[in-house]
Amino acid sequence: MLARALEILEPMFIEQVLPASGHALLATEEQWTTLLKSIPDAAAPVREKLTAAWAEANSTPKEKWLQLKKHMQVFVKSMAKSGAGKAPQKMSNKERSRLENWTAEVVFRHSYPRLDIEVSKKQNHLLKSPFCVHPKTGRVCVPIDPEKVDDFDPFAVPTLSQLMEELDEFDKEAASERKLQNWEKTSLKEYFEPFQKQFLEPLTKEIRRQERDAAEEQAALEGDF
Repeated sequence: MLARALEILEPMFIEQVLPASGHALLATEEQWTTLLKSIPDAAAPVREKLTAAWAEANSTPKEKWLQLKKHMQVFVKSMAKSGAGKAPQKMSNKERSRLENWTAEVVFRHSYPRLDIEVSKKQNHLLKSPFCVHPKTGRVCVPIDPEKVDDFDPFAVPTLSQLMEELDEFDKEAASERKLQNWEKTSLKEYFEPFQKQFLEPLTKEIRRQERDAAEEQAALEGDF
């Protein structure tokens, strides 16, 4: 699972976290010095070599990251060879594993989705279904159209008080030829209609199809034609 996640996250990490246009993790000397200091002490030679090299070279953040990965890989391999360079000849499996996984941990630390443990384990923290109301903000939990997710503004979704005002206003002023559902009278319509057409209606049709197939199968077994 982590290997698959790393394949997805590392290109995003290089593009959005390393350069100055992103989080600038390797864009300035101050930033890359902080990162190099986080290298485990067992790989101190890598830290020292790159600190000196990057102070002189004019490389891009991506190039620095690739250099860092390569130096860590070479250093870990050198530990398996007796007396290779400054690599310690004796190192615990735990220390070696930490060095082998260090670059992946850096990627995960800066780009892996964060999970809030309190939200995950407590029912009163988690909105478990569409159209729940957040207890503090009063905003309605709405389904998001996957094709419009980049344009979604969480601060633009309606609040409970707003919906109540819209409902009252509609009932006072508007007249309709047919009886409308309450959600059709408010700004919740733009969220509920796609949810109904793209999820609820196909789901209902599938359930009915399964029930029909099961009934026909049962009738065939019982010989009731």
